[in-house]
Amino acid sequence: MKLEITITYNNGDEATYVAQPPEWSKWEKSTGKTIADAVEKMGIWDLMFLAYNAMKREKAGKPVKPFEVWQDTVSDISTGESNPKATEPEA
Repeated sequence: MKLEITITYNNGDEATYVAQPPEWSKWEKSTGKTIADAVEKMGIWDLMFLAYNAMKREKAGKPVKPFEVWQDTVSDISTGESNPKATEPEA
């Protein structure tokens, strides 16, 4: 499962991260929930956790702020499609 998550930072910058299976696996381990729980019971912390870990993966080992520090820089969060590569057939 993939999920687009757009983060707006306090300074006005925006970034979109795609949570992929590695992030979902970390989320399941951290929360004790399963992917089936994600559909109806995701909170803001869950989305931030997924976005942070997707950002960390994209940085490919470059230093990043700890999660607790990073989350204080976020002013807004929104989600996109759950599978950004899927498109609806044209009418």
